[in-house]
Amino acid sequence: MDIEAPIDATAERHPIEFTASGSEYFRIWIVNLLLIVVTLGIYLPWAKVRKLKYFYSNTWVGGDALDFHGEPVKMLRGTLIAAGFLIAYSVGSNFSGWAALVAALAFVVLWPALFRAAMRFRLANTSWRGLRFRFAGDTAGAYACMLPPLALALLPVAIAGAMAGAPGDEEVQQALPAVAAGVIGLGMLIFVVGLPYFLWRVKRYQHDNYAIGGLQTRLKADVGVLYGIFIKLIALSFVAFLIAIVVFGGLAFAGRKSGMGAAFVLLAVVLGFGGILLFNILPKSYLQVRLQNLLWSTTGNELMRFDSRLLFKGYLGLQCKNYLLIFLTLGLYWPFAVVNTRRAQIEAIELQTRIGLDRISQVAGREDPGAAGDMAADLFGLDIGM
Repeated sequence: MDIEAPIDATAERHPIEFTASGSEYFRIWIVNLLLIVVTLGIYLPWAKVRKLKYFYSNTWVGGDALDFHGEPVKMLRGTLIAAGFLIAYSVGSNFSGWAALVAALAFVVLWPALFRAAMRFRLANTSWRGLRFRFAGDTAGAYACMLPPLALALLPVAIAGAMAGAPGDEEVQQALPAVAAGVIGLGMLIFVVGLPYFLWRVKRYQHDNYAIGGLQTRLKADVGVLYGIFIKLIALSFVAFLIAIVVFGGLAFAGRKSGMGAAFVLLAVVLGFGGILLFNILPKSYLQVRLQNLLWSTTGNELMRFDSRLLFKGYLGLQCKNYLLIFLTLGLYWPFAVVNTRRAQIEAIELQTRIGLDRISQVAGREDPGAAGDMAADLFGLDIGM
């Protein structure tokens, strides 16, 4: 890479703009939904391409929009593979515990390679100023970050299911449920305790390998910060649980004593939304805001970096509004909610560069290692659709 920035160069700030509108996306969404239903899901990749093209063409960086070039037929292949895994596991678990174990093993062994292929496909078919992005992660890195959590999440349940159907004498059959419960419990315990670490490994694999031309990003986030976020999330959820018990219990007791009738039904609806706020919107919004700010604000290289400043209070209010309007419109507000959420997330991120974007794009065009070789992702890459 032959780009050098002055040592004392002041960072140039480039806000990212998102110009999509809910009304425009609603027309795309409703047509996609109808065609997916009519074609029994076959139209799903074409629907995804229409959505991505619309969202990318309305995402602007430095005065130029992104573009998506993926072909629906290749995305259909990946979607069918993912569906095949789910069907095989579902059918296998009903047919035989050993069949379900084999399906789970196949999923665990193949999914990291498919995940890498999907990342290569998505990035190789995304462009800015005519330059294709690329994903530089290797297969070994995909297995290193994804194999442990997949194995811990899926295999204990599958092994327990196979053990439950295993032949044996009466004493063995009586002991198997306890052994199976122990296997599942141990696997889930390790998975839950290690979840922040596993998430950090996956995100580091992704953010360490985004590239355009000779520029490749690196993630500098510390895993300890991620554990801190999850510990605060658990504390927040616990406080929400205590509040729910006190409020719901007190109001239910008062309603039973006073016999409020219809007013009590209305109050129950309000409390139901309050429960969704406490147990869904609040913790999910907190996690999304903290993860976005942490991961993107620590992603970059010596010439460019990102800075994310998504505000929790405003984002929480937006999500409360989205949930309420989706409920009141029987789901028809969904595309507007998607656009509003995407705008809040994208426009909270700013690109900072030590040299001009024009110079970066010129050098990236000359040093694009993905111009020939990485486009093989078009032939072998898959978009998993999940």
